[in-house]
Amino acid sequence: MVDAVTDTEHPRFSANLFGHEGAERLFLEAVNQNRIHHGWLITGPKGIGKATFAWRIAKFLLANNPGDDAGAGGLFGEDLPPVEHETLSLDEDDPTARRVEAGGHGGLSVVERSVNESTGKIRKDIVINDIRKLSGFFSQTASEGGWRVAIIDAADEMNVSAANALLKILEEPPEKSILLLIAHSPGRLLPTIKSRCRQLALKPLPDDSVRAVLAARFPEIGSDDMNAAAVMAAGAPGKAIELIGRAGIDLYRELATLLVALPSVDMPRVHALAAELGAAKADGEYRLFSEMLQSWLQRLIRQQVSGEASSDIMAGESEQISRISALARVDQWLDLWEKVGHLTARADAVNLDRKQVIVSVFSSLKATVRA
Repeated sequence: MVDAVTDTEHPRFSANLFGHEGAERLFLEAVNQNRIHHGWLITGPKGIGKATFAWRIAKFLLANNPGDDAGAGGLFGEDLPPVEHETLSLDEDDPTARRVEAGGHGGLSVVERSVNESTGKIRKDIVINDIRKLSGFFSQTASEGGWRVAIIDAADEMNVSAANALLKILEEPPEKSILLLIAHSPGRLLPTIKSRCRQLALKPLPDDSVRAVLAARFPEIGSDDMNAAAVMAAGAPGKAIELIGRAGIDLYRELATLLVALPSVDMPRVHALAAELGAAKADGEYRLFSEMLQSWLQRLIRQQVSGEASSDIMAGESEQISRISALARVDQWLDLWEKVGHLTARADAVNLDRKQVIVSVFSSLKATVRA
């Protein structure tokens, strides 16, 4: 099974979590002290492992029922010491983990953006009916005993009605139930929701950890592509995996080839790239292209303002960016960055011709450096 947004392997299947040992220790401390909060807010940039962490917690709770160990009687009535859990890891053949991965465990409910039946497309928000299903899940007696776990991915995608419905659940949490809220932008959440959750803030991973994730997922990957993906991902292994899975490094090489030629623009080559990314089945590649171009412009502006060279994705790139940045003033680059962001956002919002958007972007680039 794959993630509906990135086409990568779904986090429920991930057995390993790289680089977030501190957050795992904080959760385990609560487990070992039998003080598991009913709401946990897992925050951080997209792609750094928040969903993987949430699924890891869910598998652990459903498999172990922590809290039942303390004060348990032994075979002859003696008190047994509480179990000190040192990791959230489970055995590869753990039956509970396998059932969770197969979507067949009655103690787990997952809330994501649902499909709009009238359009057949995934909604832009989590709506109130999605949360009402969660209320029904918690109102029932646990079908398998033990914990009931809900994952909301992502909580900052709830609309106002859905957020208020979730708040009611958090205000009167059912016994032995836990809500795991994933949030890319926690500032969008209601303060009352945040105040009722304990936060686990995940940080971007160092490049070495991102490379370790890539090496485990793509053992055949070359060192150049691995290093480029690690730098471009900016500490988000999920983004690095998507870059490799969508041939994003080759796409970036093509984009970089066009950019380093500035102030010249190879318009026939631009049209060829635009035709490729404008195809009906190239949604993910077009999104990657848009993110790469805006990131490149951000690096250029940052380098022009600070005077400090950015990390090279391709050899000698920071020198080329320095040369190109001198072709226009910083306010002109800022205007271009805003225009590119507006154009690409409108293309998604009102279904503009993506091919024409890409051609317009490079025309604007050309006009900026020749102004």
